[in-house]
Amino acid sequence: MKVSKKWLEMVVSGVPGFKAPKERLEQYVTPADIAADLVWSAFMAGDVEGRVVHDLGCGTGRLALASSMLGSKYVVCSDVDEDALSVANEVLVKSSPTPYDIVLADLRNAPPFRSSECVVVMNPPFGVKSRGADIDFLKAALTTCGVVYSIHKLSEGFYEVIEDLMREANSSYEVLKIVKFPLRASLSKHKRKVVFVDSVIIRVARNIKTPLT
Repeated sequence: MKVSKKWLEMVVSGVPGFKAPKERLEQYVTPADIAADLVWSAFMAGDVEGRVVHDLGCGTGRLALASSMLGSKYVVCSDVDEDALSVANEVLVKSSPTPYDIVLADLRNAPPFRSSECVVVMNPPFGVKSRGADIDFLKAALTTCGVVYSIHKLSEGFYEVIEDLMREANSSYEVLKIVKFPLRASLSKHKRKVVFVDSVIIRVARNIKTPLT
C-alpha cells in the first residue's frame, strides 16, 4: 500500500470526535489535515516507523492511529478522560495494525512513564481554561521521550516561554509549520460556529539522553 499525507488525512478523518466535550479539558478535535501534518512530519523525519510512539492527551486517538498506520512499533494512548479513552480504544482495537496500550493518567501532575527511547506526538490543551497546561504537557513529554512533536497556540510571549523551557530542559526546538487551528462550537454557550487560532507545530529534541527534572 502506498502511503501519502493525503491518505493519512483520510484515515484520521474517520476517527470520531468527543461524545460530550469537557470545557475544563479544552477538548477540541484535532482537524484531520493538521493531525496528518504533524504525524507525517514525524514519519518523514524517521521518528515514527519502527518507533515507540506516545500520544499524550490522546483524546479519541487521532494521532495514535495515524502513528500506528505509518508503521510505529508500539503506540501508547494516554489521557485523563475515561470517556475519550473509551472512544480511542474502540478506534484502535478496530483499526490499529500495531500493538497499543490505553493509559488513564493525569499527565500534568503525575506522568506515569519513565524516560525511554521513544517519540511523543500530541495536541495538548492550549492553556486557555487552565493556564500553563500546554507547557506542563511539554515538560511531561520531555520526561517521557527524547523527541516531541506538538501543537501550541501562538499566544503573546510563547516563543520566550519555549526558549526558557529549552534552556531548562537542555533541549532545542524547530518550527515545522504555522497553522490556523479551528476551534469549532461544541458547547451551548458558544456563539460562533468556529474560531480560528494561530498555532504552531514544533519538533523538540533533548540534547542529552537524560530526563527533565
